[in-house]
Amino acid sequence: MPMDVHPLVVHFPIALALTAFALDWGRWFLDRRRLTEAGFWGGSTPILIIALIGAVFSVVSGLVAEESVAMTAELHEIVETHELLAFISTGGLAILTFWRLGLRGLFPHRNVWVYLLLLLVVAVTVAVGGYYGGVMVHVHGAGQA
Repeated sequence: MPMDVHPLVVHFPIALALTAFALDWGRWFLDRRRLTEAGFWGGSTPILIIALIGAVFSVVSGLVAEESVAMTAELHEIVETHELLAFISTGGLAILTFWRLGLRGLFPHRNVWVYLLLLLVVAVTVAVGGYYGGVMVHVHGAGQA
């Protein structure tokens, strides 16, 4: 039986996506000048890159782990919701990451509110997806031997 790596990798994209959200939104309201002047390493671009890589590993490992879980109808519904939120979060992280890479890591000067709104959607879907993952494990015992 192969080791389930999903619990090992899933926490990184959650923490990093929420960190990118806190940094970009916080700086937008508290220190806009520093945010817009920050270069590649001074902004949230490296955080988004690592969050995206972690999200891809989390989705893949989650899909593999799903195959070994005994499903009830109720658990299946929760898994499907968790999966959908993971796909939305990963897609949103991909858009944000490649947007920032296209700007050479700089914070967008145009369409700022579109960027910040998408970052908010990603943060919420990551948090809610993590909640459903917790429900699967702690309420329904998914993934526990």
